[in-house]
Amino acid sequence: MAAINSDHTDRMLKLVSRSFAICIPRLPKKVRSEIGNFYLLCRYADSIEDSMLDYRQKKHYYRLFRRVVQSEDFGQLQNLSKEVLPYILSDNDKELVSGFDKVLKQYSSFDDKSKSIALHWLLEMTRGMLKYSRKEIRNFLELDNYCYYVAGTVGHYLTEIFDHKFELNCYDELLSRARDFGMLLQKVNIIRDFAKDYREGRVFWPKELFEKHNINVDEVFLPENREKSNLILKEMVESAEKNVKSSIEYIEKLPPELQGVRVFCAIPLYMAIPTLLKCYGNEEVFDMHKKVKLSKTETFRILTTIDMKIYSNELLREYATELNNEFNPSMQLHIA
Repeated sequence: MAAINSDHTDRMLKLVSRSFAICIPRLPKKVRSEIGNFYLLCRYADSIEDSMLDYRQKKHYYRLFRRVVQSEDFGQLQNLSKEVLPYILSDNDKELVSGFDKVLKQYSSFDDKSKSIALHWLLEMTRGMLKYSRKEIRNFLELDNYCYYVAGTVGHYLTEIFDHKFELNCYDELLSRARDFGMLLQKVNIIRDFAKDYREGRVFWPKELFEKHNINVDEVFLPENREKSNLILKEMVESAEKNVKSSIEYIEKLPPELQGVRVFCAIPLYMAIPTLLKCYGNEEVFDMHKKVKLSKTETFRILTTIDMKIYSNELLREYATELNNEFNPSMQLHIA
């Protein structure tokens, strides 16, 4: 049964997140299933957040979902999935939700400590999701809080599960950087996906930014407002840049012998850094028909380079500088 559940997890990861599916196989087997499973738990919660459910319904179903995971109640899961399925927007998420019993079965097979860690951070994440499902992000403090709930929590989960499985001597050093590590990845997505999110009725950029430049959100897409739009974009990129140095340090603090763990963390970070650099001063951020992203060639080259440099903190730090110079030397990352 464990092998079947693992196969199902792998297939679901490829279905709902190709980028995360690239990272998971690099992890040591000792922790691979737990982290893949946690991601799918979070994705189920995220499918509720992105659904057509109203606030009251989301509050009810978040509470029910947490209860299902905590009690490992498969009957209640069946009822929950049946009720929320008509409101789920993504076809891939629908497939995840409809077959979630296999994910819960895999979760049930883990040791108590692993389950406790996952449940704690799932609770924290869903509380934040509910809070911001009807709360406008007014300033950068609230942006940071939102990013903590939806991604910084993942950084904390990873830190605790790594410590549980590998008995780390660097737990405190990782813990102090875990929030930044998750938040950076989320901020890059929020910046890159601005036009897509707006089209879907969501705005995660702080309201005070638009008020500061005396412009409405819908007006940033107009060519005559390009100067103001770029000033707003500059502040968003600078907010994310503040999390870069600590995120690199997070990987540097991971023991060299845990090479698979280091690679797992380095891949999304070293993909996020050049993506952030590409966004800086890039009008395509405000183009409804385009998406700022790395090319397949760039992605392959980054993945290959990470494998060559992952054993050395010095080489990793140098590589971040190389990416800075290659993708946007006009923006200076403060990583020293």
